[in-house]
Amino acid sequence: MRQNNCRPTPFKGAQMANGSIDIRERFADETELLETVVDGVLSRLPKAGPVTLAEDSADGHTAKLQPTTKAITRKPDGTTEEVTLPVMPDVPVHFMGAGGITTTLALKQGDEGFSVPAALGIDGWHQNGGVQSPGDTRQHAMWDAVFVPGVRSDPNKLKGVSTNSTQTRTDDKQTVHDVSHAAVTAVREQSAHQVNGMAVQSQKDGSSHVVDAKTIQHVASKILLNC
Repeated sequence: MRQNNCRPTPFKGAQMANGSIDIRERFADETELLETVVDGVLSRLPKAGPVTLAEDSADGHTAKLQPTTKAITRKPDGTTEEVTLPVMPDVPVHFMGAGGITTTLALKQGDEGFSVPAALGIDGWHQNGGVQSPGDTRQHAMWDAVFVPGVRSDPNKLKGVSTNSTQTRTDDKQTVHDVSHAAVTAVREQSAHQVNGMAVQSQKDGSSHVVDAKTIQHVASKILLNC
């Protein structure tokens, strides 16, 4: 019996610059084709990512941001190239706040954070507040972002983070405002003030002042006064 040597010839895909062939171009697979198209669209959409402040924020309302993750672009010959993204000007800054109370931060050049892009244009809202038209049809634009400060990379990891209280502190922990279930404590170098359920205490080096429900104790130069 004669053997049938006729076999389907796979589709000859485009050859890449390095000599390899994209395997997805060798077969007629509609699902893979659609997924490739989706991947291409998604790759062009700006996404939330790490940034640093390109310069100090003068008013804390907006900031100039330098994206710190490079974009990957494909050249006509099929090779890829990493490109540094441009500085993003006038990006609104997010400070935690509501009910007329806001926690603010001094935004300095080099501070790290995250840029979070909006789905629609935010120019109208940013300029006028309230409910506004997006202004045009652009979507997921890199420039329609909000800056969230404080997200850190490993080299800038914050040390000594409390695991049982909330703190407002300097990075070197020389100044700390600590709120826990037990007390409210303020520390500045060798000075400390604490309010808890038992007493109010202030301390500076070897001197202290303690007020509880029964006594006032003042220690200075190792002298104790009870009232």
